[in-house]
Amino acid sequence: MKKLTLGLMASSLSGMALAHPGHDHGHWAAEPIHLLTALAIASVIGTAVYVYRKQKAEKQD
Repeated sequence: MKKLTLGLMASSLSGMALAHPGHDHGHWAAEPIHLLTALAIASVIGTAVYVYRKQKAEKQD
């Protein structure tokens, strides 16, 4: 699990992930789209943490 977490963190912090070409950042919809994308990613991470903790607590019982 630690290797997977480290790998995901390393790949998300790469330069290609942070500086992606292909769309106009000056467009009026660019900021809301980036915000919604960040909220979606945070939701997925939060759900994963919740499921992991729930499974860990069930194993302890």
